[in-house]
Amino acid sequence: MAKAPEIKLNNGNTIPAIGMGVVFLDSEGDLQKTVDSAIEAGYRLFDNAAFYGNEKEIGQALKNNGIAREELFISSKLKCGHHKYEEALSEFDKSLKTLGVDYLDMYLIHFPCPEHGLYTEAWKALEHLYKEGYVKNIGVSNFEISHMEIIFEMCEIKPVIDQLECNPYLTIAPLRAYLKEHDVVPEAWFPIGGGKIRLDGLPNEFKDQLFEEPVLGSLGEKYGKSAAQIILRWETQRGILPVPKAANLRHLQENINIFDFDMTEDELAQIDALNKDYRMGPSGDDVNEYWD
Repeated sequence: MAKAPEIKLNNGNTIPAIGMGVVFLDSEGDLQKTVDSAIEAGYRLFDNAAFYGNEKEIGQALKNNGIAREELFISSKLKCGHHKYEEALSEFDKSLKTLGVDYLDMYLIHFPCPEHGLYTEAWKALEHLYKEGYVKNIGVSNFEISHMEIIFEMCEIKPVIDQLECNPYLTIAPLRAYLKEHDVVPEAWFPIGGGKIRLDGLPNEFKDQLFEEPVLGSLGEKYGKSAAQIILRWETQRGILPVPKAANLRHLQENINIFDFDMTEDELAQIDALNKDYRMGPSGDDVNEYWD
């Protein structure tokens, strides 16, 4: 077992270069076995959210594994509709209690919900939690450039992460360039294209097509890797932190086994060129409903 390398954040802290997404994991097979397999494979970053509804189960599985808390990087997210300062603090406290931990390694605002105009208030709450030592790193999720500009104008502490939908069919190159300029790491959800059904319930018309892209096949043959591994390595080499979800032991091991080769700049550019601006989920401008 070898742990993933780490990325340095703009506050001087580090974060594993790949993590495990845990959405829906409580409903898929033996959760304890999945978490144990992930730890054994080398995962230390576990990406959660209050909205996923499984903080209790994930927290318990991590405790039952017996791994030292300081070896883990536990991340969660603030629900939409709880952006008012006191509500954000209360929701964070709920996540701590539900996960069964004394602090979080990272806490993100799940969506900006721009129509409500309260995400700057939520950010002030996260800054307070950071200053008090309840969370080691703070960031955002699904924030577009327009939202980030407002955060940068008012923040005392910069976000370290912006978690976004990103994969070869949705490269979000302009947003990534903006984040790089401001030393914010892009973290990718659906890093290998998502499932067969989009989050709006429609079929994912490109699910099979992505893995059959000739460039991924040829690079896979060259480096002895699967299409998924080529995609994940493209992301890490482009400075993107992927958090793929997997419950299958083989996929867990495959997804993290990507740091033993480097593609050339020309090869990375070939994958860049696959972009279709195709989304599986909503952008940060599209989500404004409250979640409970």
